[in-house]
Amino acid sequence: MVRSGAKRGTGLGFPTANIALAPGTALAHGIYAVRVFGDGGAHTGAAYLGTRPTFDDGAPVLEVFLFDFHGDLYGREIEVEFVDFIRPDRRFDAAASLQAQMERDCDRAREILARAPAEPVTG
Repeated sequence: MVRSGAKRGTGLGFPTANIALAPGTALAHGIYAVRVFGDGGAHTGAAYLGTRPTFDDGAPVLEVFLFDFHGDLYGREIEVEFVDFIRPDRRFDAAASLQAQMERDCDRAREILARAPAEPVTG
């Protein structure tokens, strides 16, 4: 379920849907290209999984930024499909450096999602 966060992403120009993680979540910390499903719709975006070392190095959180989305997801159930790993988590010395990297990460996620199959591949 999407919950309220500290609004740091919004302040950087990247409002995110914050999702609490189940204990023992074992994905690598970093940035991912994702698809998000909920309320009968599908969206693409970039997700961050990690401890926010630039800000507080707290408990791991999943933060999802949806491309071209302007709605309200608070309290809604969404499903996140991890399409590809972009880069590992890291600390930035300044918010401006983080913001510039976020722009590059989103550009990379858009490239990946543009050529990824629309449906998950099953074997």
